[in-house]
Amino acid sequence: MGFFRRVGRQVEQFKQTAEGAAEEDADYRCQTCDARFQSHHDQCPECGAENVVSVTSEN
Repeated sequence: MGFFRRVGRQVEQFKQTAEGAAEEDADYRCQTCDARFQSHHDQCPECGAENVVSVTSEN
């Protein structure tokens, strides 16, 4: 059982690392919930708000 727990932790760590890297390189974000994503959406896929802006236009 210890093997599966160890592998499960490694998979979860990899998943979190990959999600973090994707958010750092995101082109768009929701001003309401701060979710980040690569492609433009009319509404935030996380919270449904219509406050999606380009990250590059904020700088």
